[in-house]
Amino acid sequence: MRVKDRMRRSLVSLSQSDTLDHALMTLRRFNIRHLPVVEGDRVVGIVSDRDVKKAAPSPFDYPTVEEFRAFTSAVIVKDIMTKEVVTVSPLTPIEDAACLMNQKRIGALPVVQEGLLVGILTETDVLGVMTEMMGATQTASRIEIEISASPGVLTEVIGIVEGKQVEIASLVTLPAREGARRLLILRLRTINPDPIVKALTERGYPQVVSEFMR
Repeated sequence: MRVKDRMRRSLVSLSQSDTLDHALMTLRRFNIRHLPVVEGDRVVGIVSDRDVKKAAPSPFDYPTVEEFRAFTSAVIVKDIMTKEVVTVSPLTPIEDAACLMNQKRIGALPVVQEGLLVGILTETDVLGVMTEMMGATQTASRIEIEISASPGVLTEVIGIVEGKQVEIASLVTLPAREGARRLLILRLRTINPDPIVKALTERGYPQVVSEFMR
């Protein structure tokens, strides 16, 4: 899956000369947390709700709404935006975009193609993809099992499941907490995983944990 498959194409953006008040109202109006700042269609910055909250004083510090609006109208986006923008292309793998967001501790990635802004990918979009990849949106039985990283082990586990005529809804492997083993998480389209758990245990797989997830 690529960024282009999940990015938001209906863009709301700011210009550098827009005011803090305008940025604040735009975030509230569209119920979003990140706004790319553009010149033409080229990204020159990005503003988050945290940037806006940090720059905006408390309304209680001003005796009137008019005075508060006067202050927020005097500050411009250019002064509060992040200028070194981390971007991705539409063809970036979605997992690479997720890693980038985690490494940089950012909540959104403008999507740029040939220098032009064509979309935005947010942490909410990425979380939705990861939830689907884990099969968490479907009713299924969930099995956790520790396996070695040796070739053929994963194939054997899949063979055991298929031998019980059960469909695999999703399959994910993660590093185990200790050693060179892997944690395998299976979500299976069955309400009774017990025969599979029994078969895995008899085959010598340790710590098989199962539960039915609605």
